[in-house]
Amino acid sequence: MRSAKTKITLSDRHYSSTSAGSSAYEISTSAALSGGAKTTGSAGGSGSTTHSNGWDSTASDMKRLHKAEPAASESSPWEELASSTEQRSPSSLGSSLATGESRPLLSRKIEEKRLAQKKKLGMLFGVTMPCILSIFSVILFLRLGYVLGQAGFLLTLVMLTLGYGVVVVTVLSISAIATNGNVEGGGVYFMISRALGPEFGGSVGLIFFVANLFASATYVIGFVEAFDSSFGNQSGTYVQAIPDSYGFKFLYGSCILLFCLIVCLVGAGLFAKTTFIIFIIVMTSISSSMFSYGYVGRREKIPLLADSNVTFVNESSYTSWSWETFHGNLYNDFTGDYSTDFKKTTFQIVFAVLFNGCTGIMAGANISGDLKSPSVSIPQGTLLACAVTYCIYVIVFTFSAFTCPRPLLLYNYNYLQNINVWGPLITVGAFAATLSAALSTLIGASRVLQALAKDRLFSGLLHPFTWTVGKSKEPVAAVLFSWLVVQVTILLGNLNTIAPIVTMFFLVSYGVVNLACFALKVASAPNFRPTFQVYARVTSAVGLLGIIALMFFIDPLYAAITIAVLVLLFVYLLIRAPATPWGDVSQALIYHQVRKYLLRLDVRKSHVKFWRPEVLLLVANPRSAYHLIDFTNDLKKGGLFVLGNIITKPFNKEVVRYHSKQVSLWMDFVEISKAKAFVELMVAPTIRAGAQSLLVSAGLGGMKPNTLALSYYSKDLPVSSMEDLGQKVMRTPRFFRRLIQDQSEEKFKRVESELPPLRLSPDDQQLSQEEYLGIIKDAADLGKNVCIMRHFEYFEKSSLKQRPYIDVWPLRIRYNEEFDNTFMFLLQLACVLHMKQEWKGHTKIRIFVIIENDMGVEREILYNLLQESRVEASVEMITPPISNQFCTFNESFAVGASQTSLSSLQYHRDINSLMREYSSESSIVFTSLPAIPEQLSSPIASSFIKEMDCLTLNIPPVVMVFGNMKVMNI
Repeated sequence: MRSAKTKITLSDRHYSSTSAGSSAYEISTSAALSGGAKTTGSAGGSGSTTHSNGWDSTASDMKRLHKAEPAASESSPWEELASSTEQRSPSSLGSSLATGESRPLLSRKIEEKRLAQKKKLGMLFGVTMPCILSIFSVILFLRLGYVLGQAGFLLTLVMLTLGYGVVVVTVLSISAIATNGNVEGGGVYFMISRALGPEFGGSVGLIFFVANLFASATYVIGFVEAFDSSFGNQSGTYVQAIPDSYGFKFLYGSCILLFCLIVCLVGAGLFAKTTFIIFIIVMTSISSSMFSYGYVGRREKIPLLADSNVTFVNESSYTSWSWETFHGNLYNDFTGDYSTDFKKTTFQIVFAVLFNGCTGIMAGANISGDLKSPSVSIPQGTLLACAVTYCIYVIVFTFSAFTCPRPLLLYNYNYLQNINVWGPLITVGAFAATLSAALSTLIGASRVLQALAKDRLFSGLLHPFTWTVGKSKEPVAAVLFSWLVVQVTILLGNLNTIAPIVTMFFLVSYGVVNLACFALKVASAPNFRPTFQVYARVTSAVGLLGIIALMFFIDPLYAAITIAVLVLLFVYLLIRAPATPWGDVSQALIYHQVRKYLLRLDVRKSHVKFWRPEVLLLVANPRSAYHLIDFTNDLKKGGLFVLGNIITKPFNKEVVRYHSKQVSLWMDFVEISKAKAFVELMVAPTIRAGAQSLLVSAGLGGMKPNTLALSYYSKDLPVSSMEDLGQKVMRTPRFFRRLIQDQSEEKFKRVESELPPLRLSPDDQQLSQEEYLGIIKDAADLGKNVCIMRHFEYFEKSSLKQRPYIDVWPLRIRYNEEFDNTFMFLLQLACVLHMKQEWKGHTKIRIFVIIENDMGVEREILYNLLQESRVEASVEMITPPISNQFCTFNESFAVGASQTSLSSLQYHRDINSLMREYSSESSIVFTSLPAIPEQLSSPIASSFIKEMDCLTLNIPPVVMVFGNMKVMNI
């Protein structure tokens, strides 16, 4: 049966709430239903939905589903999808129920989605109201006078605008990230971790968690201050009845915190109801205050709430609207703060206190997991809250500047209560605002802690905080721990002491949010396409730089400490964080930058003075090649290193799967061997064809191998080096590996068990001698250098102290005003290897030259070369016996070229005997590759391999070199 496709059109209302890219979606029900369901009939006509497992989806079933739960006031796209499914499935309910079969997967998903949405919060209750209340908090009712009295009206507006500027650009970044996919619980932590990775996310998440806890403590202390100023024994405005000693203040704060704890434990539903009630109270208080500025006339003898040691003034007046009063409040006058024993205030301190009243923008994002549509509610609700609070702040500051003389502002932080039509409204508003802010930061902190615990970034340390209770899965453990930390924090007892710490922690969190948005924008990832478009790379960059500047301007010491904490947490998570499936922007940024600079890396502009080895090492099986790979990794000197292999199988699906698995194994091998290499596995009909493809295509742009490296051709059974690799892995103590969550041991076991086995018989050698020589000729024809390596199964880097030499044995040095490419390549490779710190500290370079008579000319020429090329090496001149006289130094290219007879087996045996005599204590030997034959046949290839065998028999690990390009500029 053909599957029908149903077009589901979303209304404009649904479009805006889901941030969809189109108002119409075409959904194939055959793909949407489980079990391979296929639907017959049109969308509006009759038909039945038949599933491969034999049951039917019925319209009656869907109708019953809708009757079970009353429809919401606003239907969602899921409901419209259910409705369309209902129209397409008019078969009876009885057949489905009679068979006892379960409902279709799609209908279950619809039901789960609807039930989840009903329990969550909308924009106003979940974002706008908590943000407004958190922003106002204690600042609006208890610190307006402090800020305005110290900074003056003009500077206050500058500070307020500056603070909100930082906040708004951060909100733009938050909105961009929040509308780029699903946002789950954890708020800012979730956004940053999914954008920048677990290291940034975890470090900022923990800092943001602590910032919320400190903020909650700040608001609780603010509540106690308001309570004490109203009812305290010494400073009570209404009744001087309750004790106001330090211990009682702590008790009052603990009671308020206990109330917040109860609300948080009950869950988001009670939080929303409590928030709404508090919001009404706060807005009523603010409205009464604004009304009072115009209604209340001049008032005399308003008491000042300074400490008892202030004897020069004890009362002030309220002038109502007066230009004289406004002029007196126009400019700054930084004096002492009576709540801190008249400690001198500064711009930085006042701004830190004021900015603390702008930091509530995360109140909605913190409970993102409890929102119906976080991607819509967070940007719209937060921006609305910022606009409302900024306007109210400006209005209240302006009204206060025109009506309240400076002494009243400086020495009565509760002045709004004294000038209000009904003073208790301000008191109730202060209580409500601080209570709400404490509540929202406490519940936000618990959600961040729960999200951190779920992701297990700090190993099992935070795992207990994932414990939840009830159908709504309230994070009881996280709430209790957050409450306990705030309870300890309020012991500090002073609002202005905590404010700078809170400010710094919030600032660094905002800075990293801007960094995340900036990084995502710079990376230009196609999947970063937020529906919120009012942001740009510039706004994120300005926000980031502005926040860093503000941090150090407010308090350099606190800023440095905060950043140091962030760096330490980042390093810890870099070492300890487990692998996560999120993906992070670092890979996208690296890709973007690599592509950018690869395009600028023009091979036509390359110059010999910047030459470096870029090696393509062909390996049959890494089981026997660990030492060879390790040595080649030392030889590359920051150049490209490509580890290549050819899979000689016909190309099909099975081979593709095998290829993917092998690539993964080889990459694990490279990782645990600490080699900085790329892996290229080629599927080809023959080894030579695969090698040709790698020689031509390996690398990218201007980064392509210029040197081919091969192990010596042999039918001898290879020797496994996995034991040595395992010892290297186990060399790191198990405790330390567990501490940094190193997976090397597990990866080593996987590699060892799953890599293909080594050859068990000489006849298993797939590569023929003719193909082997053909690969060398192909590399030479392509203008690449060639290195043939032998005896590396005996190579031990740990024995460099016992074998302290790097020996260079050129077969023929051709000199005619400049040296030939092969000799210079030999010298360059020896020099590059010696530049490696481990080799430089334990080895010396020796150059062995065979001459007929040591007249000193050759020695002088070579020492001049070493001096001009800045190579630290000694030259050893060897004069062979008269009966077997030959030399490797020629003053003419023509002479060297004509001495092809020197490439005989006897010549190479003679060189080999000298190598065994003089280089027996060497760690590595570099020598020239025998002349590459111009013709290709099986006998020629056999002869060529025999020459290599005679040259390198029974000597230390050796590299035979053919130079095909200029590698050194003199």
